[in-house]
Amino acid sequence: MNKILVSAAIATSLLGISMTSQAAENCPAIAKIEQVSPGVYRANGNNGEWTGVLQGVVTKKMPVQSFDLAIAIQEGADAPQMLQHCTYNIGGREALDMRFIAKNNKDFTVKTAGSAWKKEEGPFGLVYNVCEKTSPENCKFTVVQ
Repeated sequence: MNKILVSAAIATSLLGISMTSQAAENCPAIAKIEQVSPGVYRANGNNGEWTGVLQGVVTKKMPVQSFDLAIAIQEGADAPQMLQHCTYNIGGREALDMRFIAKNNKDFTVKTAGSAWKKEEGPFGLVYNVCEKTSPENCKFTVVQ
């Protein structure tokens, strides 16, 4: 009986560890992105934070207008996916790249999820996983650490 309880406790703890090492995320909804100062944007993630900074001199507040795309790259078809950014359009022709920072500040890879992601061949054997022409909430992925 004790062996069964010990086995159950070990299995439960291992399951808990594997579940905490993977967290579901998606690009932030436009309404969830706040401009904390001119040119500096942030949004909460489920297990981290999204940040973005416009390039150049920004003197006024400019709200996020629309979502453009998300991209994750791989060094080959079987390599881990690395999230690059979720890109949003700001007033005019400005583009804002929002990058995800995990709560523990550790490096991570991702596993894209859902049918919104499309694979595209890139240069030098790179594989681009692109999510576009949809709402940012459809660009789902799992953080793997």
